[in-house]
Amino acid sequence: MFRMLLTSVSLPFFAAAMVFGGLANGLAFLVLGRMRSLGHRVGIWRTCKDWALYREYWRVAPEKNWSRAPITIGILSFILAGWFMWLSLKGAHVPH
Repeated sequence: MFRMLLTSVSLPFFAAAMVFGGLANGLAFLVLGRMRSLGHRVGIWRTCKDWALYREYWRVAPEKNWSRAPITIGILSFILAGWFMWLSLKGAHVPH
């Protein structure tokens, strides 16, 4: 079983997708938690309304002395997670 996992060419790409996806998810919860602390209504599975919260966070972050890095790193991590997931599903070969 372990040998099969090591010979799989898609496994490193899938693992990278999970790492970057987890980072993006964690940063999204950080931003939404901070917005909840300001009194904004934050729900689950409200993606369209969450975009407005992210824009609001971008606006108020300097006023609250918060970093805008969670937004930028979260977006970059989300894109990388999607790219690595696509590579794992495509079955791209790991360069030797």
